Amino acid sequence: MNKRYGFTTELVKKYGVVANRISKGFEGVFRVLPLVTVVDNSVLICHGGLSDITDLQYINEIPRHKYASILRPPSKRNDEGEDEIDLIEWRQMLDLLWSDPKAALGCEPNTFRGGGTYFGPDISAAVLDKHKFKLLIRSHECKPDGYDVVHDGRVVTVFSASNYYEAGSNLGAYINLGPSHKPQFIQYSATENTSQLPLYSRVSKVESSALRDLRTKMFANQGRLQAAFENYDPEKTGLITMAEWTESMNSVLNLDLPWRTLRAKLVEQDEDGKIKYESCFKDGALEGNIANKQVTETIYRQRNILETIFRLLDTDNSGLLSREELRAGCELLAKHNGSISLSAEELDNLVDTMDINKDGEINFNEFLESFRMVDNKFASTNGAV
Repeated sequence: MNKRYGFTTELVKKYGVVANRISKGFEGVFRVLPLVTVVDNSVLICHGGLSDITDLQYINEIPRHKYASILRPPSKRNDEGEDEIDLIEWRQMLDLLWSDPKAALGCEPNTFRGGGTYFGPDISAAVLDKHKFKLLIRSHECKPDGYDVVHDGRVVTVFSASNYYEAGSNLGAYINLGPSHKPQFIQYSATENTSQLPLYSRVSKVESSALRDLRTKMFANQGRLQAAFENYDPEKTGLITMAEWTESMNSVLNLDLPWRTLRAKLVEQDEDGKIKYESCFKDGALEGNIANKQVTETIYRQRNILETIFRLLDTDNSGLLSREELRAGCELLAKHNGSISLSAEELDNLVDTMDINKDGEINFNEFLESFRMVDNKFASTNGAV
């Protein structure tokens, strides 16, 4: 997680050779930090949010130190020698760390993040009222102004990292709490040249970053989207209605987004208002044979995983893979999988093939491109068209 989201890289840039020791120190501290803080028996503070099963008494009794990571629940051996997992305990922690508020009533799985919940104003009111709290303060979401207030003023989001997406995309903020526990928001920007940008410019930068992420998800599911569009277009006209397009996007991507509003930025219309669904993939069209399209979609879909692997191989956090780093990675694979073994000559050939611009090192784009090159070779060997 630290490598994927850049924390390790930041430590190396700031602290050099002692970065690894500092990272271990952070991990030890995070392992004992409290999940929840209560201020004056009035304000509840957590990272993510709440759910319909949040039980603060239960949470208070969880042995905090046994959770080194929330990505997977810890297990223990029972008397029969089988691993047992306390899913209720794990879910309590997961909801506190990964949940987000929503405007509608109720509580549902947070499918966007893959963990936690979306909790409505009735859920926050129930938990806060049960414990006689006035307010929930949480973070976990970037906000253009650095903070946001929802659920009748009882749930506050505060986000301290300014310029989170790009320079000028958002302000950061922190909260001063006085004796009345009414939050006072202090906003700031880390760089002077972006702090004075008007709101529409900051929103535009956030929107651009979000649209890039959305397009990546669309390209990762191009085959499924194409099939959904063509299901409404049996005569292969290339045109479907707005309602059919929004239904296809919803059913395939499973994202609750205002597709009609986003339409102008994602797809073209003809003069009759029909959607030219092929234009969805105009900027990132996958060319070549079927096998190439499938592997490219897979690469889009698994980009985060491939980026994590790249960063794990990149031991000096330079953003480039050297011959030595790639050799160490191959040796590690060979150690855990006896069927993978490369001689020094084979490894040199592998590096030469991956090093497309021939500068002696492999950047992330070359790393991704190597997967497509392998698929092309495999397809031609097997006579694919």
